[in-house]
Amino acid sequence: METPKRILVVDDDRNNLDLLGYRLESLGYEPKLADNCAEALAKLESGVDLVLLDAVMPDMDGFQLAKVIRDDPRFSDIPIIMVTILSGKGDRLRAVESGANDFIAKPIDVLELQVRTAALLRMKEAQDAVKRHRAELETEVERRTAALSESEARFRTVFEAAQDYMFVKDNELRYTHVNAAMTKAVNAEESSIIGKTDEDVFGDDYARQVTDLEYRVLRGQAIETEHTLTCGGLETNVSFMRFPMRGADGRITGICGIGRDITDRSQRESKPRAEAERYPSPAMRDTLEQICLVAKTDSIVLFLGESGSGKDYLARCLHQYSHRASGPFFAINCAALAPELVESELFGHEPGAFTGSQRRKRGLLELAEGGTLLLNEIGELPIRLQSKLLTFLDTQSFVRVGGERDISVNARMAAATNRELKKEVELGTFREDLFYRLNVFSIRVPSLRERVEDLPLLVYELVAALTKKMGLSNVPTVEMTAIDALTGYTWPGNVRELSNLLERALIISDKKRITVRDLGMPAKMEFKRTHENDISFVVSLSEAGSLHDLLLETKRRCVTEGLKVSRGSIKGAAHLLGISRDSFVHHMKSLGIRK
Repeated sequence: METPKRILVVDDDRNNLDLLGYRLESLGYEPKLADNCAEALAKLESGVDLVLLDAVMPDMDGFQLAKVIRDDPRFSDIPIIMVTILSGKGDRLRAVESGANDFIAKPIDVLELQVRTAALLRMKEAQDAVKRHRAELETEVERRTAALSESEARFRTVFEAAQDYMFVKDNELRYTHVNAAMTKAVNAEESSIIGKTDEDVFGDDYARQVTDLEYRVLRGQAIETEHTLTCGGLETNVSFMRFPMRGADGRITGICGIGRDITDRSQRESKPRAEAERYPSPAMRDTLEQICLVAKTDSIVLFLGESGSGKDYLARCLHQYSHRASGPFFAINCAALAPELVESELFGHEPGAFTGSQRRKRGLLELAEGGTLLLNEIGELPIRLQSKLLTFLDTQSFVRVGGERDISVNARMAAATNRELKKEVELGTFREDLFYRLNVFSIRVPSLRERVEDLPLLVYELVAALTKKMGLSNVPTVEMTAIDALTGYTWPGNVRELSNLLERALIISDKKRITVRDLGMPAKMEFKRTHENDISFVVSLSEAGSLHDLLLETKRRCVTEGLKVSRGSIKGAAHLLGISRDSFVHHMKSLGIRK
């Protein structure tokens, strides 16, 4: 049951006082009666909801009492009704100035008393509700402010103590926060970074790499990239995750970036770039000059050449010479994966896209953000995926397997194949439109037999790399007789075959030097049987023509004489020459020799 409202009635006329008390009680109120101002002030202390005040009293009139009530902060919001017989504007103005909320004339009409009292009490209730809500709001604001301050303090502690690189930028891509790990990594003071852009801090090259992708982050896309930063001659690979920051209204207010050093600390050495001047052969020099030329652009490059000739290596050279050198380089061999896996590896997939896909996977296209992606053996790409790849090349966006949202990526595309793609187009196994889209700038990679002059350099580099791979302390020397034997071979497997042969030689050598015996190749092009049947031949350099003709004729004589000595046995001739049966058959076919 609701508690009755308490009304203080102040009147020096006891009859009027009792009458007003009776009428208020009949209206459902709880009257409190006072016939003088001192008593009225005392009863105010016990709590009242409204004051019904006579204007004329002997000790302190109603105007004075109203002002006393209004000036006391404890009672200042209590509604006051002035009961008066005065009707002049001056008296009414004085009453308002004293703090009265309303008037009621004598003799008092019960209905008027009920209406005016109820109206002021409702007003008082509304004011009390507002005050109560305001107090609750202030309490909640104080609580949230304290929680926010605590959260900000925790964030600041984590932000400053984190070993990962962390930064925050505004909508204009100006740094607003950077942590200690980042300032240490870039060897700069926080004051020299805050308020500035990447162009101001790191220069034009880095700014070009990240500005486009950060604008995509401001449009709502979270992007993970890899960058290679060179500090003090050492390369540091950093994986950065950038994501949009939103305000309370959901609008993007800036971006936050978190970077982690992913460099293998045991291999923090700058990789030497392939310089054209290092290679003696004109074929390799010309190839590298083309790569340097096209590397300045973002055009698609198609590498053509025999299997094992070094197309992957030259694609990495393209990446290293380009403005994307600090970004990641990825390669996928389209022939090495099952057709149903190529799409997932290339474009990624969403959870539940197929059986066993419980998590989201980012494909190589996403991982190559800001860098280069090589599609090796592009001729093996299934027709169905050729269409999806073509769409990406045209729009720079794709949809993950099982996904619905377009994902934009800024990655350079390169492709490589040992097939004749024009013939594949004619056979219907390769899309014509994709062929012309890929064939923007094609580079033919020379085979090893077309760059025999480079073989000594390649041998040295490969032996050094294999020594490191095998954990050997010293790089073995390669005897000149071994180099001569390697130079006289035609290398159908190109650089890959050379690398495999040298790895085998390292395994069986004494780890100090590599000899002809370690290579499994003869030191001289001569054949022996019984003494009376010895065979030899002499080449006159003045009549030999070019080195290519000389080597070709020497190889033809070796194959022919080997068959004679072994009496037509391919296996015997191969053993005599120190090569495999398959290699010997290959040489027979390439030279047009039949048994």
